[in-house]
Amino acid sequence: MDRPRSEQRRFEVSPLTIALAGVMIAVVFVATRFIQVPIPSGYIHLGDIAIYTGAFLFGPIVGGVSGALGPMLADLTSGYGQYAPATLVLHGLQGFLAGWIGWRAGFWRLVLATVLGGAIIVVGYFLWEVALLRIGLATAIANLPFNLWQVTTGAIGGIALTVFFRRTYPVVLAQLRPARFRREA
Repeated sequence: MDRPRSEQRRFEVSPLTIALAGVMIAVVFVATRFIQVPIPSGYIHLGDIAIYTGAFLFGPIVGGVSGALGPMLADLTSGYGQYAPATLVLHGLQGFLAGWIGWRAGFWRLVLATVLGGAIIVVGYFLWEVALLRIGLATAIANLPFNLWQVTTGAIGGIALTVFFRRTYPVVLAQLRPARFRREA
């Protein structure tokens, strides 16, 4: 028995989504890999700005995929492979959740998305370091302010870039949306 047409399209991933995800994986990787600040047991980076921007402009699939793979590849190529599994899951959730809440949403939903995404990162890495890496409670606590700084700068930068791109390129961004998701003004 055939499924209704609307149900068939709901989970389709278009070639445009795949292309945008590929480009954003590269952007997130570069922002994460080449802009690193060492901390007691790892590094902080500006990749969260790219994760949030991609999620807010292109949706939860692009945000989740680029958030998962870009920073994970940066971990693997930076010598921090012990963080790669956590990065895959945590930044993937961060990007997916940000896209789900903030995709084409207003300013306050963008703020909500970054607060929830930031909480996933800070709590997730703290638990990863304490429970699985066993680096010690003192080191994990010492990393907390740095992780908070990372998610705060990511939120501010991601929201600022999203607002900038939405105001500067509204026609181009409207053409990237599938017709079934466009809001009619």
